Amino acid sequence: MQPPSFGSKVNNRIGHRRLGGRDRGAISSLGQLSDPKTVEQKAAENPIPVILPPIVDAAKSRKYCQVVYITGVEGAMHHGVFPIIEALAKNQVDPESGRQYRVDGEPTYLRLGIFGLRAHHAKKWGFPVTPDINDPLFVQRVVEKSCPDDGNKHVMIEWTSFPCGQEDDTRGYRVRRQHDWLSMSPDEIADSNEALQHPLNVTAFVEAYSPYVDIKFVVIHRPFIGTIASHREWDGGAVTHSNIIHAFLLILRRFLDANPFDLVTGGPLWTLLCLDRIMAKNYKNEIDVEVARGNTLSHIADFLGWPVKECKTCFNKWHESKKDPYKRLGEDVDAVLEHVKQLEGVWPPDGHERVAGQQCSG
Repeated sequence: MQPPSFGSKVNNRIGHRRLGGRDRGAISSLGQLSDPKTVEQKAAENPIPVILPPIVDAAKSRKYCQVVYITGVEGAMHHGVFPIIEALAKNQVDPESGRQYRVDGEPTYLRLGIFGLRAHHAKKWGFPVTPDINDPLFVQRVVEKSCPDDGNKHVMIEWTSFPCGQEDDTRGYRVRRQHDWLSMSPDEIADSNEALQHPLNVTAFVEAYSPYVDIKFVVIHRPFIGTIASHREWDGGAVTHSNIIHAFLLILRRFLDANPFDLVTGGPLWTLLCLDRIMAKNYKNEIDVEVARGNTLSHIADFLGWPVKECKTCFNKWHESKKDPYKRLGEDVDAVLEHVKQLEGVWPPDGHERVAGQQCSG
């Protein structure tokens, strides 16, 4: 399968200059200026689009700007995986410059771009309202601010879950969690426009940012029972919460199936991290745990294109819950187990071809 070319698409999406709230033509000759009273009229009658020069050199920026999105549903232990990826990133040294990677675990400008958060930054850049996620000029401004061309390799780590937040969330997500989801089926939710935009339109993100940024998704999977038990009180109770999480697993699976490759390089866009493969409780002794975790780190580093495969501090903040998820779910466990059956063949996705030794359990 050949990845599509971005050449013409990037050029066509640079956009037109906005003057006075609407598109105006460029001045193509001094003749148009001979009568000052008719300049605007002539420009309007003979519109010549002004192609804005790129703010960011796309071919160059991809070499020093990377986004690692730790991707999963609520309860999939993002808070546990993030410190592992962050520590591994901070352990990297660029072989060309000899400098350590610049790692941003709270990428403010990226979150403005893809979620719409902290919109005051957009106003400072001259946007009266926060543009759409795929606005060409806005995308380049986000990249420029996130990854300055300063000789360093910049890595942004994002780990917002699917879904995230609450209906009355005060943060400025373009689309918040919807009350209607409480009474909808997983398929109805997964097909709804609101769910496809929450917390971001991930397909639009990939298409808009890939020309400028090396995007990689580390997809995390935790067994479904544990995932639901961790937030069993959300959405009015475990069964409804399980229903909504089921829907977002459908959304994520459809995205992963439709986007296996990087749109620019043709390499893999995502890889799978099975959390049961790094949990100490699943091994007989510490040596086996250390070997399994070392293999996982090596696989992740290879996937991300990072030169350093080892990391002694990566699991320093890792903690495993000792609570029994079946007991935590109580009388709701049978309904949640029914959702597990319905997700067979859907989630987890088959990741063994992308990460050796990573075959997830349900």
